[in-house]
Amino acid sequence: MIFYIEQIYEEGLDFDVLEPKERFDLDYADIVLTDDVKAKGKLEKSGEMILCQGSLQTKLSANCTRCLQVFSFTVNAKLSVNFVPKVESNRSADDIELSGMDVEQEFYDEGQIDLSSPSRDLILLSLSQVMLCGEDCLGLCSECGANLNDNKCNCKYVGSGDPRLAVLQQLKDKLK
Repeated sequence: MIFYIEQIYEEGLDFDVLEPKERFDLDYADIVLTDDVKAKGKLEKSGEMILCQGSLQTKLSANCTRCLQVFSFTVNAKLSVNFVPKVESNRSADDIELSGMDVEQEFYDEGQIDLSSPSRDLILLSLSQVMLCGEDCLGLCSECGANLNDNKCNCKYVGSGDPRLAVLQQLKDKLK
């Protein structure tokens, strides 16, 4: 997803690209891109800054955190990045104060901008900490490991909780 700044004219540059999924390494063993990444939007110049507004779409497969089944997950995200020229600075990282604009800021060098890194970051930010195949996922039985979404197991302790706390349950029942 490389664009040359000299090709971005005064009226801007519309883009609609489909990048192969192999170009994006997500660094997750249980989350894999299943579709290529489609980016669509517009690049505009504002002085030396290049503004990118658009959308990003792709599909992933992930393992459900509760039941461990593989499911498909669609990413539809808004792409908003500001590219500024890369300049060498003698200031240390401790002396730099970030503003709200800096969060969506990337650097360009050698007359070209690359949307690959911001696109990868956007895909990773769209992932939930807990990936669920559905809001009503029941997960696995803590005793036998059966997937409770597929069938109900006949374990001795299903629904009764930790057997070591049975004494507290008896006390609670007496107080009713």
